[in-house]
Amino acid sequence: MRTCGIVAEFNPFHNGHEYIINKARESGFDNVVVVMSGNFVQRGEPAVFETQLRADAALRGGADLVLQLPVIHALSGAQTFARGAVGILNATGVVDSLFFGSECADIEMLEKAADLLCGNALDKAIKSELSGGITYAAARENALRAVSSELADIIKEPNNILAIEYISALKILGSGISPIAFERTVPHDSEEKSDFFTSASHIRKMIYSGDNYYDFVPSFHNDFTDISAVSFNKFETAVLCKLRNMKAEEIAALPDISEGIENRILKAAQTSSSLEEMYFTAKTKRYTLARIRRIILCALIGITREDAALESPYIRVLGLNGKGAKILARMKEAAALPVISKTADIASCSEQAQRAFSLECTATDIYTACLETPLPAGLEKDRHPIIYK
Repeated sequence: MRTCGIVAEFNPFHNGHEYIINKARESGFDNVVVVMSGNFVQRGEPAVFETQLRADAALRGGADLVLQLPVIHALSGAQTFARGAVGILNATGVVDSLFFGSECADIEMLEKAADLLCGNALDKAIKSELSGGITYAAARENALRAVSSELADIIKEPNNILAIEYISALKILGSGISPIAFERTVPHDSEEKSDFFTSASHIRKMIYSGDNYYDFVPSFHNDFTDISAVSFNKFETAVLCKLRNMKAEEIAALPDISEGIENRILKAAQTSSSLEEMYFTAKTKRYTLARIRRIILCALIGITREDAALESPYIRVLGLNGKGAKILARMKEAAALPVISKTADIASCSEQAQRAFSLECTATDIYTACLETPLPAGLEKDRHPIIYK
């Protein structure tokens, strides 16, 4: 029985995601294990639908077992995001291959790029490029271009970047999981439409604007029409209140902070009347909007640099079907990390695991407080895996 792993946000789960899962099965995999972000995603935003609903969608869409990517890694740049997700899949002890989409489906080229970038051969060149005040991604691309323009062109694309980080994480871990790439049919963040496919960002725009998006998602989305969504106004107020009451040294302790950007963020929070204004005021040539949004969300939740540096402390189960139950049984025998099906099990885990789960609880409390119809606090502690027979 072959088992593949997929890393996803499913924000929201759409036809393209169902296509990926079906493609994995067509490639000979009997089981599909998904590692999925929770209520906040890598763009530095609340997920369009809450964790439980997206895990439910993943199971209905063909996944067998859904695991959670802790918020300490979900709100990180590509390298830490990939390290956290791949670390969980590797720790399960049951995943044979990592299946992912990228603009370049040539696994040999992606591995060549990963070999260069996960070593230290380009470190000096990257530091030299960074001295010009550009983003890390641009510095890395320029350094790689001096070696191979073909490889440098590959890392210009967002899903190629994640693919390379997945492969790098596998190499660093010495994992036996093999990477398998397939070509994405719809560009990242594109509003292009191809039959019944479009990007997740385009679907989110349709959801937020009240447009009909049902052609681009599986039919079970009809069951989600009465779900309460996050109120942007409530979320904006929560963020501005939090940032305006922080000190520069507290912002300096957040992940991905350097070069005094904490002072710029603090000033932006004090002078801006909206989130967008704060983001754009804080943004610099080196600090992209996505990076600024992630930093600010980490501030809201209380995630520090030390938290983001933690390895994945546990494997948390969000949902499973009958096949997933068999995978889970194997996993409990083979896993290199504690497997958490009941949140009460966290109490017997390490301090790092308890800290990570505490931040997950905080993230959910913030998310549910910002819903159009707010929910009580403490729901994360009461969460049980979704089970389909």
